[in-house]
Formats: sequence, structure tokens, C-alpha cells
Amino acid sequence: MSSALSQFRQSPLFKPAIIVPTIIMLIFSFFNLTAPTDPVRIASSFNLGIVNQDEGLTFPPLNLASKAMEGMAGNLPFSVTKFEDQNIARSALEDGQVAAVLIFPTDFSKLAVGDQNFAIEILNTQHLTVAETQMASQLPMLVQTSLSAAVAGLRLAMSQGQMPSLELTVTSDVETLHSAQSVATLPAPFVMTFTSWLAAMVGTILLFLASQEMALKERAYVRTVVPLMTMGLASFVLALVVATATSQWSQLILIWLNVWFISLCLAWFFIGIFEIVGLWALIIILPTVFYQSAIGGAMAPLVAAPEWLQWFGDLIPFDKIGAVYRGVMYKAEASLPLSWLGGGVFIGLGLIWGRTLFKHNKT
Repeated sequence: MSSALSQFRQSPLFKPAIIVPTIIMLIFSFFNLTAPTDPVRIASSFNLGIVNQDEGLTFPPLNLASKAMEGMAGNLPFSVTKFEDQNIARSALEDGQVAAVLIFPTDFSKLAVGDQNFAIEILNTQHLTVAETQMASQLPMLVQTSLSAAVAGLRLAMSQGQMPSLELTVTSDVETLHSAQSVATLPAPFVMTFTSWLAAMVGTILLFLASQEMALKERAYVRTVVPLMTMGLASFVLALVVATATSQWSQLILIWLNVWFISLCLAWFFIGIFEIVGLWALIIILPTVFYQSAIGGAMAPLVAAPEWLQWFGDLIPFDKIGAVYRGVMYKAEASLPLSWLGGGVFIGLGLIWGRTLFKHNKT
């Protein structure tokens, strides 16, 4: 059907339909993988303000808040800034100099060696960066857990007539099963997931418009063959960027083939839906594509999504695609959701050729 392709090349949208999917994958992957955020640097940039109002104990002569501050400074992944006054600390929080403030009361040491539960005050805010806000929201549980363990050990030591020790009694030997080879490896699965959906959607929109005026049989042929080429080229460019940014050249072919297969299945499904209902299908397809950050299985587990999106993700396992890409990047086990992808291909190509054959027989 070379005549069909020749006819397709006459369309003013021919070049965009061929090139745009590659441009999408190139630009999105390049800018996201050449300046990735480092979780370690994010944690170290979190600045915790501490106000120590603790008057300490007379006997034994201890200021337990000071001991706790020393422990935090030595064991927590973020930096600590000390303030003499609560108002100064609050102003620093307002100005963004610190991301949260921990305030030890004047009777902290006395309360710590007593037998009653007590509370300490934490100030946080949500007007800072997303990373700082998220870490600050997790701070209360972290502080409660660590201080509760320390106070429990302190009370036990005091009850036995021993000098308390705030040193960690348990340390961790960490074994990482699948470690990222570079900082860029962390966002790579999301980049691969989102560009697969976005390139497939935009590419099929342009292909649909560019081939709309063609004869039925030629149009069906073009809409079947062209995604093979466009998604193949686009996914290869994406694989080159990902392999370069993550220094994982050994995974180049595997990245390419997986992205090509998934984006091709999506493209065939989209063009089939467009064949029947036209661009009105974007009412459903567009939000599905852009909600992949929540349900795509690369940025966060599906259970972290809003409840109505969880229902959508439970109905159709979009997160399986993100799991495949994570498996590729970290050399972990993950199987392609062949039944779902194959079903999408069957529906898409079935709609394309079924409508063509139906209209042809009718005429």
C-alpha cells in the first residue's frame, strides 16, 4: 500500500504527525533527566529550628533537651538551627529560613523523668516548597517516635538507679536490593510512563487529522502502519536519552523495546477510539494521560491517589506500566500487562478495520 503512504505524505500535517511524538519524548525526557532532584540533597536542605527552653534537672545535673538536640543533629538527615526565643523561631519559619520548629518546654527534663505522658510543641507551615511541606508533615511522627523511645529508656534507667544514656541502642544494617545507578534513574520510570501516554495521544491526534480525508482502505492502512514507525523512532530517542542520563547503556535495547511496545499499543487503541467518536474521545483520554502522575505506578503507589482515582486505577491497572518501567530501570522482575495491552490493540485495530470493512460492504 505504498500509494496510501504517498497520499498520506501529501497532507499538510504529515510532518507533524511523524515528528511530534519524537519531539515530545526528546524534550520531556531531556529536561526531566538532566536536572533530577536528589532525595539526599532535599533531605539535607530541610532546616529544622529548635527552641530549647528546658531548665534541666538539678540531680542528676542534666538538660535532657540539650541531649535530645545533640542526638537529632547527629542522626537526622537534615540540618538543625538553634533559636533562643520562640518568637524569633516563628519569624524564621515565616521567612522560610527554617521549614519547621520544635519547641522544648521549660519542664521537659522533669516531665521526661516523670511517669506521665506529655507533649512538645511543633510549628510548621505549608507556604514553603512541596518537598519542605511534605517533610514537615512527617516530622511530628518522627519526633514522637524517637523521643518516646528515648524517654522510655531514660525512665527505665532512672528506675534502676543508673545514669541515663540517650545513645541509640539499635542501629540498622541496610541492604538495598535494587539501587539507582544515578540520581536520574529515580525519575526515569515516570518520564518513560508519561511520555509513552503523551506521545501516543498527540501522535494519534495528528495522525487522525492528517489521514481524515483519505479513502477508507488507505486510511485504515496508514493508521495501522504509521504508529509502528512514529512510536518506534520516538521510543528509540527516549531510550537514548534515558540510557545516557542514567549511565545504563546495557538497558538501552530493553528500554527501547518496552517503550515502543507500550506506546504502540496505546497509539493503536487511541486511534481506534478516534475512528469511532472522533476527537470527542479526548474528554476521557486527555485526563487519563495527565493523571498518570497519580495512577501510573511510577511516582507513587495507587493507594496514595485520591479515592476516585483509586477506583479508576483498580478498574484498569494503569500502574502496571509504571511497574514495568521500574523493573527495566532497576533490573527487577516486572511482567508486561499483556492481556490489557493486547485488549487495547484488539479494540483499536478492530475499530479501525471493522469500520472500514463495514462501510466498504455497505457501499
